[in-house]
Amino acid sequence: MTLTPTLVLKDGQPFMILSTPGGDNQDQALLQVLLNIIEFGMNPQEAVEAPRFDTQHYVSSFDNHEFLAGVLNVESRISADIIQKLGGRGHKIKIQSAWGTGSSPTVIMYDGKSGVISGGADPRRGRYAVAW
Repeated sequence: MTLTPTLVLKDGQPFMILSTPGGDNQDQALLQVLLNIIEFGMNPQEAVEAPRFDTQHYVSSFDNHEFLAGVLNVESRISADIIQKLGGRGHKIKIQSAWGTGSSPTVIMYDGKSGVISGGADPRRGRYAVAW
């Protein structure tokens, strides 16, 4: 069970549902995926596969996560230029593996005009999007 099942409406109608496991990183991952779709025009699969970042400067809510004030975990696929700029803004950068953030969202999106349903499943964990 996840704490972040999310339903997104467009013009009052269901447009997208998304959710993820990942503990304290759930909301951070879902917001990035949501913005990838709405603001950057990505399809669901592109959105979940895009490089992500997360923080650990919160008190862990349910597990033995280390509290790291000001640390920004950044996947290594994010460009060195961006990482340098984030460091210049005071973030303590911790480089993760290419697919190293802990959450793994899944997305289902519905186009009310065409009736097309599309999905995306994060490869960071064993997730699949299947339709018929």
